[in-house]
Amino acid sequence: MRGAAWFVLFIFVLGIPSVSPALDIQNKPLLERIKLAQTRTGDSAREELLLFFEEKDLVTATKRAIPLKKAPAIATIITSDEIKNMGARNIMDVLKMVPGIGISINEFGRYMFEVRGIRTTTSEKILVMIDGHRLNESYTGSALANAYNDLPVENIKQIEIVRGPGSALYGANAFVAVINIVTKDAGDIKGVNVSAAGGSFDTKKFNLLAGGSYEKLQVSGSVDYLNTNGQKLLIDKDRFAGRSYTTAPGRTDANLEKTDIFLKASYGNLTFKGQYTGKDRGAYIGNAYALTDENFITYRNFWNELSYNQTITESLSSNLRLYFDQFEQDAKVELFPEGFTSTAGTFPDGAFARALLKNRTLGAEMQFDYELFEDNHLIIGSLYENIRQFDVKLYANYDPRTSTASLLPLGSFQEVTSWANFNKDTRREIWAAFIQDEWDIRENLNVTAGVRYDHYSEFGDAFNPRAGVVWGFMDKADLKLLYGQAFRAPNFLELYNANNPTVIGNPNLKPEKIRTYEAALGYRFTDNFRVDMGYFISLIDDLIVRDAAVSPARYANKEGARVRGIEVELTGNYTPSNYWKASYTYQEPKDSNTKKRLVDVPSQRAAAGLNYGLSKYLISHIDVLWTGSRPRASGDTRGRIPSYTTVDLALIAKNIYKNLEIKGTVHNLLDKRYRDPDTSGSSKLIPNDFPREGISALISISYKF
Repeated sequence: MRGAAWFVLFIFVLGIPSVSPALDIQNKPLLERIKLAQTRTGDSAREELLLFFEEKDLVTATKRAIPLKKAPAIATIITSDEIKNMGARNIMDVLKMVPGIGISINEFGRYMFEVRGIRTTTSEKILVMIDGHRLNESYTGSALANAYNDLPVENIKQIEIVRGPGSALYGANAFVAVINIVTKDAGDIKGVNVSAAGGSFDTKKFNLLAGGSYEKLQVSGSVDYLNTNGQKLLIDKDRFAGRSYTTAPGRTDANLEKTDIFLKASYGNLTFKGQYTGKDRGAYIGNAYALTDENFITYRNFWNELSYNQTITESLSSNLRLYFDQFEQDAKVELFPEGFTSTAGTFPDGAFARALLKNRTLGAEMQFDYELFEDNHLIIGSLYENIRQFDVKLYANYDPRTSTASLLPLGSFQEVTSWANFNKDTRREIWAAFIQDEWDIRENLNVTAGVRYDHYSEFGDAFNPRAGVVWGFMDKADLKLLYGQAFRAPNFLELYNANNPTVIGNPNLKPEKIRTYEAALGYRFTDNFRVDMGYFISLIDDLIVRDAAVSPARYANKEGARVRGIEVELTGNYTPSNYWKASYTYQEPKDSNTKKRLVDVPSQRAAAGLNYGLSKYLISHIDVLWTGSRPRASGDTRGRIPSYTTVDLALIAKNIYKNLEIKGTVHNLLDKRYRDPDTSGSSKLIPNDFPREGISALISISYKF
């Protein structure tokens, strides 16, 4: 397999010198290139080039479209064409190539998203939105830990990733980054697109994308279905190595079945958006670092939003949003395998638990946009949310209050909600108000300042300002100086976890806080080559961690961190089908008290991508990602987790027959065997760490009607 992969890569590289006819315009000025393209292929090519070379607009940084180079943020935008060309299966494939972001896995099969050196089990310090609608739920505080880490990409117009604090506009969880997924409108789709895909590990995927306009009514939406067995990776030892009841060596459980439905409809100033996501998955290794084979984890998420825009005067407009969200979890997990024995008894069928809960959010947001005077834009808004956690239930065949060594059998699988529940029914209310002012002092000088006040029913107030200056001090160069603060509210897991001998909640927790200083310099050397460099330093206080000084451990505001780093991006383009990107990240995350290096995250990461039109009918794309070595936890005698490099390749055949398109992708082309760190730390419960997927292939066929 590896020899074949090397051969495919060799053929790909060998094919690069076969320059397509359009490439001889690459060294000419932009307008001349456009004119030359027009003479060869008509008006459509001219329009395509104009759109391609146009500055991308960013919405997330200011809540309105603004050119990326003028936005008061260090951000990356990935368009729908870029997503399609790279052969991305879901948003994880896109985000892993973004500077400052890394993705790893834990024992339970949750993907952990690291941003600027900060990584946690549930990725709750990252705010994720779809069209400005937040997806983070209140139990874990996360959107990426459960239902939304593998969102389909067919209906995405662009993904905006703003690194740094965003609480001044968006409140809690906009701590280290804000990810906003902008969906396609009816005008972007104009018809019906059907696709089907199949590939490694018995993967099957089907997608329907449709959009149309009927006078004032515009409707668009998508349906996506995915079913895969996932790669069965070898775990040679688990926490019960050497015991008679261990199932190691064994294989990981990566089964996944997922349905995603999205609908957007607008009539005049009124817009409705809604999404349903249903997901059933396996448990990778297992919740307790023990290989088990009878797990099912189910998530059901849906949200609806109704918004109304009204132009009041020429300089004043308003937007009202009303929304309803619900998150449901049903997780039946086999903690320990058949035959497990503790000092209190034996479990012939294994130790099982089933945890259920629901979270519901009702919210309203009102925003006013006002042109105070020419080149000055003011945003004022307020928000109210009522959050309720309910139907929290627990079933088990053991006493959840007892430790592993003395786990007490109950004799049958039964409901233990009344005396040993894992969390509780609870409520949360949030009131917030925000204001932001953007002022173009001069054509090349922009100042943005804003602040947001949040009040939480549990812990009180949070006050988060921001300020930014963007200066185009040269015709092709711009400088950004930015400051922002953010907070992360304690989630219901940290506040109310109960009857657990490992860790319990703490209702007296305070929010985590961060202050970030950023400086960025961008320079466009030519029309088709740009370099962006950024430096940041983040000071984090009141981090919520497990306090092991008490027994059982308890969540507490015990730590702080200081992270500094550099992010460099290089981009080049020649035609819409010929472009490249490269990035490098250096980060230094340390404990602010002990000055020790934070573990399990690399100091360096680099990525590069090349998109190349081999001919009129064939487009190729290759991505290379290098991740540096990662240090271990204190007391862990194992060596550093080694660095690794992965290569992804995509080929797209189009224009062969009408609107038919065929795409083939190979992920981890060289079949690199790499691992993520065992999250038990010095306990070494999985001594050889968590293996990640090897080579896989997917072929898709799509047709537009």
